[in-house]
Amino acid sequence: MIDAPTSEFLEPFIRRTVTRERAEVLGLAILRTHVHLILRTQARFDIPNLMQLIKGGSSYAASRVPGNKLELRWARKYSVTTVSPKSLQHALQYLQRQDERHPGEMVTRASPASP
Repeated sequence: MIDAPTSEFLEPFIRRTVTRERAEVLGLAILRTHVHLILRTQARFDIPNLMQLIKGGSSYAASRVPGNKLELRWARKYSVTTVSPKSLQHALQYLQRQDERHPGEMVTRASPASP
């Protein structure tokens, strides 16, 4: 489960990791039980490596944040779907409606999400 402090840690961690790997975050939705992420990458891109860096790296780093009471543990599996330029706006709207799709799973944050 992802609580508010973990969510506040995760968002910049994911954005930095994706940027460092030369990809771009177009959309991000963090829920209590999972994360949705829309990325722009090169045509030939090592997604399994990026997922290891995000999931493994965030678990390791989150456990060392002072005051973190919730251990961040990810499921072994993840799903990847490509989105055509024509469908991108629809996919971004899908992320924005996560509170409707998953009632009760939105993480209440103390501060607003950064773009």
